Amino acid sequence: MDKKVLVAVDGSRSSIKALDYVASLGEGLIPDLAVTLLHVVKPVPPPIMLGGEADWRSFQLAEAQERRHREAGAEVLVQARQRIVAQGIGPDRVEAKIDSRGLGLAKDLLFEAEKGGYDALVVGRRGLSKLEEMWLGSVTTKVVQHADRVPVWVVGGTGPGRRVLCAVDNSEGSLRAVDHLAFMLESGPGGEVTLFHVGGDLAGLSDAHLPAADSQRLAREILDEEKGLMAHFCAQASQVLQKRGIDPDQITIKSHFQGGSVVRAILEEVKTGGYGTVVVGRRGSGRAFWMGHVSDKVVSHCSEVAVWIVG
Repeated sequence: MDKKVLVAVDGSRSSIKALDYVASLGEGLIPDLAVTLLHVVKPVPPPIMLGGEADWRSFQLAEAQERRHREAGAEVLVQARQRIVAQGIGPDRVEAKIDSRGLGLAKDLLFEAEKGGYDALVVGRRGLSKLEEMWLGSVTTKVVQHADRVPVWVVGGTGPGRRVLCAVDNSEGSLRAVDHLAFMLESGPGGEVTLFHVGGDLAGLSDAHLPAADSQRLAREILDEEKGLMAHFCAQASQVLQKRGIDPDQITIKSHFQGGSVVRAILEEVKTGGYGTVVVGRRGSGRAFWMGHVSDKVVSHCSEVAVWIVG
């Protein structure tokens, strides 16, 4: 079954990185990848457009500028298609589309992704300034915030390698992330998947003003319960991956119970483990430990890899 991804392209360096990332996925992990390149045409500035409603010359100016924008967009798509085909994606598996901006760039991308039934929307990471380099650009931020029905891949690095880190907790959102990963890797040569869980930080128990013995006992009980729940969850997640054809030998389960920041532990694992892709659920639910309030931080700080956010 084809895995359909929609890639937003605008000719920027960040969108070129997104193209290269998708190309390397198609070559190394997802051979049945079908790629649609989408360029949303830059709108004519409002003063020109509004002037055209009352003045013929302004109308001609607006029309000419819109034509130039579409021609520039068409050239961006030609170059993007050539680039991704040159890296191994079959020409018959690459489609190019151009559209006019309507609701706003972020909403237009999401609308097309949902309407077209794509399995993922791929966007490049873009910094705003040196101070804000760790944060996402405004369009990417809006896409991530509002993509409830389609997974979003935010690409920082250019190549995925074969190692994928799936950050998990005991939540439905986390299981959906595993399911998306399993679907995308199905029928491929197989990547190395690590299910990574960070134990909750129990340092706050000291603020409960309990006797030391009671505080330690409570911490042990919470930790034991968390370990039991995560063992059950990871067993379930492994079954999901194996049912999609991923060999058990390619699945690793790792837990971090040393306390401290969940985000810092994930970032450290990404750095030391040589991963090219990180998969997270958008939000936790039920008895989730942390997924949801840290997923945004993982996206913001994993600047050198691709992060898949699954709603």
